[in-house]
Amino acid sequence: MIPEIIKQWEENKHKLEEYFRTTKQEEYSNYKDIVKALFYCCIGEFNVDKMTVIDDGDYQGTQIFIIPKGCYQPSVDDYIVTDTYYGSCSGCDTLQAICSYEYEELPSESQVKDYMTLALHLVQRLHRLSIP
Repeated sequence: MIPEIIKQWEENKHKLEEYFRTTKQEEYSNYKDIVKALFYCCIGEFNVDKMTVIDDGDYQGTQIFIIPKGCYQPSVDDYIVTDTYYGSCSGCDTLQAICSYEYEELPSESQVKDYMTLALHLVQRLHRLSIP
């Protein structure tokens, strides 16, 4: 975990929670959208629009998100990485289990809590691309 990112999460997680509470689930129906919402709402110094997603799976697998700092020509030290595993159904995929295929609706309070837990896990897995 990255201490300054954890601090930003703690200071701004209420913004992400409000986003989930007031936005239809179709706006964040995949993990990439969840990562973008997390960074837009909580962690502002990185350029999530230039995020690289590695996904060599098919119906299930791992997605790796590489996010550069919002600076001109970032160096290897300016990237952070997080990842998630996804499955092929609501029985083995966290995001599908949370949304219950209710994409066109606002989430319930229970779903908001679950989305926040998913976002927290993405934050907890964040680390720098280069290790000193």
